[in-house]
Amino acid sequence: MELNRKKLIIGITADASVELIHGQLKYFVSQGYDVYLMAPGTDRTRAFIEKEGAKLLPIEIERTISPLKDLKSLFQIKKILKEVKPDIVNFGTPKVSLLGMIAAKMTGVPFRIYTCRGFRFEHEKGMKRKFLISLEKVTAKCAHKIICISNSVKDLGIKEGIFTAKKTLTIGRGSSNGINLDIFYPRQNEQAKLAGMRETYKLGDNFVFGFVGRIVDRKGIKELYEAFDKYHSENKNTRLLVVGAPYWDQIADKTLIDKFNAHPGIVMAGLQPHNEVPYFLSLMDTFILPAWWEGFGNVLIQAAATGIPIITTDSTGCKDAVSNGFNGKFVPPHEIGALVDMMRYFHTHPEEIKVFGENGLKWAQNFRSETIWKGMQDIYEHTAK
Repeated sequence: MELNRKKLIIGITADASVELIHGQLKYFVSQGYDVYLMAPGTDRTRAFIEKEGAKLLPIEIERTISPLKDLKSLFQIKKILKEVKPDIVNFGTPKVSLLGMIAAKMTGVPFRIYTCRGFRFEHEKGMKRKFLISLEKVTAKCAHKIICISNSVKDLGIKEGIFTAKKTLTIGRGSSNGINLDIFYPRQNEQAKLAGMRETYKLGDNFVFGFVGRIVDRKGIKELYEAFDKYHSENKNTRLLVVGAPYWDQIADKTLIDKFNAHPGIVMAGLQPHNEVPYFLSLMDTFILPAWWEGFGNVLIQAAATGIPIITTDSTGCKDAVSNGFNGKFVPPHEIGALVDMMRYFHTHPEEIKVFGENGLKWAQNFRSETIWKGMQDIYEHTAK
């Protein structure tokens, strides 16, 4: 019986990306797969695979382009694949996807899947954009199937000639791993804790706009700061609650975080444990993600599942995660004036916005983790025979 167990390798570039695959490895172990995680061998990945019941294949790999180190990583991955002899590989962050797909093709892995989580080239121009597109084409060419985590990512990839419609798909309405709805739900019945948090973060009775995520340029943090600053100047009874940490290498204006910290209406809560995020969401009257692009806006589904109305952009990956006019509204990316107007609208139309929040609870049901995992399993079992 053990001889029939399919060997599945899931690959990520950085240990932080285990956040993108919580529960997935455990699910496939329960379905009878022999599951491996190819990732840097850190305390975080070791703790993760122990919890998931999988096995770790440690690799040394850089997130940024580094030709000599990348070549070394390629041969390391190739060696691992020759030893393990997987039936299926599914690589899902840029560097490990590129090197992993090349190595998997070189070693003849029977079924190769690239999970495309978005395109870094979207905010680049000129030769760098062309170079990044060329790398995506190599990755896609080596894959048998490409799972795009949103329809807008799929459409952009096809438009740019990176992959063909025939070998590309999106599972359900999108998302790379779905959402654990048992974690994200309204916390309004826990008034004592929420009241304590409002006091700790000095939110008072103010209307709270909120942001959760990595503090980086492409999440629209500059636009968020400038729009809130403008709206706060006309309405002091507002706050902006920011949950997350800055990634300094992805912030062009290093003074921006100082501006956030010094602003009288902005509360910087820092990086918080995953299980505390729903409580922070429950403190927010409106969630805002003015991103330039996403692969898929998972945090938007988390906000919806917590019953929070949403303002986001009609950009790649964001427009898939919110139903415009049902549980939130879109603004164009980079448009500060439009964002200010939408913040004003949400603040001054409480009854309509309340309905958006209620609708979000229904919308989030489309993105259960089990839906995505079952979709992956169908792909694995119908193609890798």
